[in-house]
Amino acid sequence: MTSVSLHQCRINGIVIVVAGFIWFLLLGYRDLIEPDEGRYAEIAREMLNSGNWITPRLNGFKYFEKPPLQYWGSAISMALLGETNAAARVWCSGLGFIGALWVGFVGSRLYGRSAGYFAFLFLISTVLYVGMGHANSLDMGVSVMLILAVGALALAQSVRHLPKQERNWMLLAWAALAGATLSKGLIGLVLPGAAVVLYTIWQRDWALWRHLHLGKGLLLYLLIAAPWFIAVSYENPEFPHFFFIHEHFERFTSDVHGRTKSNWYFFAVFAIGTIPWLFSSLNGLIKPSFSWRTEAGKFEVSRLFWVYTVFVFFFFSISHSKLPGYILPMFPALALLVGENMSRRKHFIADGIVAIVLALVIIIFFIWNADNTATIGRLASHLALFRPWIIATAVLTGAAGISTLLLRNQKNLAISVFALCALLGIQMLSWGYQSISHLRSSRTMAATIQSYLGNNKDIVEIYDVNRYDQSLPYYLGRTINLVDFTGELEFGIKQESQKWLNEDDFLLLWLNSEQAVSILTQTTYELWQQQKIPMQLIFKNPRYIAVARR
Repeated sequence: MTSVSLHQCRINGIVIVVAGFIWFLLLGYRDLIEPDEGRYAEIAREMLNSGNWITPRLNGFKYFEKPPLQYWGSAISMALLGETNAAARVWCSGLGFIGALWVGFVGSRLYGRSAGYFAFLFLISTVLYVGMGHANSLDMGVSVMLILAVGALALAQSVRHLPKQERNWMLLAWAALAGATLSKGLIGLVLPGAAVVLYTIWQRDWALWRHLHLGKGLLLYLLIAAPWFIAVSYENPEFPHFFFIHEHFERFTSDVHGRTKSNWYFFAVFAIGTIPWLFSSLNGLIKPSFSWRTEAGKFEVSRLFWVYTVFVFFFFSISHSKLPGYILPMFPALALLVGENMSRRKHFIADGIVAIVLALVIIIFFIWNADNTATIGRLASHLALFRPWIIATAVLTGAAGISTLLLRNQKNLAISVFALCALLGIQMLSWGYQSISHLRSSRTMAATIQSYLGNNKDIVEIYDVNRYDQSLPYYLGRTINLVDFTGELEFGIKQESQKWLNEDDFLLLWLNSEQAVSILTQTTYELWQQQKIPMQLIFKNPRYIAVARR
């Protein structure tokens, strides 16, 4: 290795360390956002406190919508770090950074050191990946497990002439598939499996199937993934039908969860999610390194990544259930295509120009409308708190764009500065959201309730009436009683209906209580006032109202 390349490696290493520092900085600063962050934190908390690591429960009810790998990881982090915001996010955030490092490693092995480094920087600084890497949801875990599998598969097929290395990489791929299945169910097999089938048909690389180590791989997969499914089905005979039929087939083919969006929905998610790298993302997809005409029988790694990326996008586009994080699994493979493409390009000024224009639009809009409440509407006061953080993000985005012009003859440095500015800018939005977190988090209300109850906080009954505030049990450190609300807990409530209350039974309990607390909607609160139901207001904000019996 020459002194120049050694110097460059040191600079790249420093950039990776700085990126890691920014990535994990203030991980617990922002309160948990409802519903997802509160939901998955509470399931892990209950699992840890109950000691039951087989049957997931949410607010005391059986909850079988997803497998347990993330719950296990979060419960372990809570055991080590306490029941904090940071502990709830460590699993997702840690896996997110590891996934980016893995993408960099795979890119370096397959395309060269520069391509791997650029792939890492791209992934670590795109809006969707950074955002989901700092949100306690399931999408990051399954995305990283899938790219571990697809990346290991690619590495294995690239060394078919070295049987031992090929076997080891393939066993890692099968183990990662088991992790993906334990993270979010059958898509852990469907997404990479379908991509491999489509790739082999297109490339006519039939030899790939002889190098998958199917026997050993399937055995390893079953040894890792099957025990929990068997154990939970044994303890809960109702699990298989709900999980495999309702949560997979019906979710994909019907509107059972009410998450319908246009078939064009993910085009918008992709455009926003790849900011500030939209141009490079499109370039990586439109101008991959492979020829559109196939060379039959030869392993073509870029074609495999391309097929996987595009299949993930269109698979979820035709699904009846759509949420932004669903297409996150395509981003790591897209990063490998973009990293390889960047290594062949002389500059990426187009990305810089997009960043500058975006920054100017944001700055002009928020400065121009700083006092124009008619434009912003009733959210003016909330946006006033959030505005400085948004402008800081815009400034960093603009600085990133300008760096591409000033450093256009120093591509490596320019891409490094661009990515770090983008990462810091996206983090600014996350941290700034804390200024309005009370709109989507129950932490402040939970603190008020605990202060009001004092030493009785663990024995006084707490009721959520006509609603379920997902982060409230986590911040209270206990389950609460649901009144006239089922929502996503409908299945669990049907299994243990004695733990659920209708409004008539609840009112009798309320009127005869020595001390109790209820969380109400604005409508219910006004109705109680009209009916002169005894209560004392202890907390109120635009979303939450808490009252005490005495």
